[in-house]
Amino acid sequence: MTHRRDFLVAAAAALAAGTSIAQTPYPDRPVRLIVPNPPGGPSDIVARLLSEHMRDSLGQLLIVDNRPGASGLIGTAFVASAPADGYTVLVTSRSNHTMAPLVQKSTQVDPVRDLAPVGLAVRAVGMFVTNSQTGLRSMKDLIAFAKANPGKLNFGSAGIGATNHIAVEQFKALAGIDITHVPYKGSGPLITGVMGNEVQFALLDFASAQVGTKSGSIVPLMQTGAKRLPAVPNVPTLAEGGFKDFDPSFWVGLAVPVKTAPDVVRKLNAALNDALSRTGFKAYAQANGWEVVGGAPKVLGDTVAADMADFPAIIKKLDLRAG
Repeated sequence: MTHRRDFLVAAAAALAAGTSIAQTPYPDRPVRLIVPNPPGGPSDIVARLLSEHMRDSLGQLLIVDNRPGASGLIGTAFVASAPADGYTVLVTSRSNHTMAPLVQKSTQVDPVRDLAPVGLAVRAVGMFVTNSQTGLRSMKDLIAFAKANPGKLNFGSAGIGATNHIAVEQFKALAGIDITHVPYKGSGPLITGVMGNEVQFALLDFASAQVGTKSGSIVPLMQTGAKRLPAVPNVPTLAEGGFKDFDPSFWVGLAVPVKTAPDVVRKLNAALNDALSRTGFKAYAQANGWEVVGGAPKVLGDTVAADMADFPAIIKKLDLRAG
């Protein structure tokens, strides 16, 4: 009887311990923020700010892990195939979430199908820029030069299917110009390429463009916001330049594998919204032309749905499908 009683006590203790482990509240270890781009671009900057501000809400470190390649699809696929436990979170954007999968035929990931939205962090103003060595000082100058010298200017992008690739292809069609595409492996290398005059035209997010504009190596030509940013009051908007129905804005949000538990998504969403409300985050956003968004996961879901309603037809019209 003694042995039987000891066995039952031990079994009950083991069961209790197992139940305790199973009910450990999320998160009980660090969370990885997967950035599907190299360091230096908008997604990477947002990730590093969020890693600083979300840890207070979650009570855990958030580790930024850059996994670039294939216009963001390598990192996107990594998250889509990760365990749906909330410890692997994608810092996603219009480039890798909607555009690149439409352009690249060989992709094995479908972000709309394979990922669940956590929330939309920011929308960012874009800046069409040129290298200062071109001597071009306005969008009118660039369009006139490109028309007089078809194919002589190069434009750079963060990769085939990236937001700034599609946006410049749209712009080329609207402006009636012929300039040659040079894809880079992310926004960081693209910025270096523009500053070094490897390419003469690009669409950068405002925060990234400031590095070159402050040094004088980059000339801003036009901004994508609805109104002029106070930081660059002399740079006209697209609407002022005659492109009022053209919206090549950037957005950045968070997503997780599609089977992630709703309560985990809620915790991540709450931590995201808390981070976006912090003074430090809002100050950085204001200084860099970001609109802080936040809200429920549905806000990101609706944004993705709107993109998917528009861009398949645009990409087909521009004949941008790639192998």
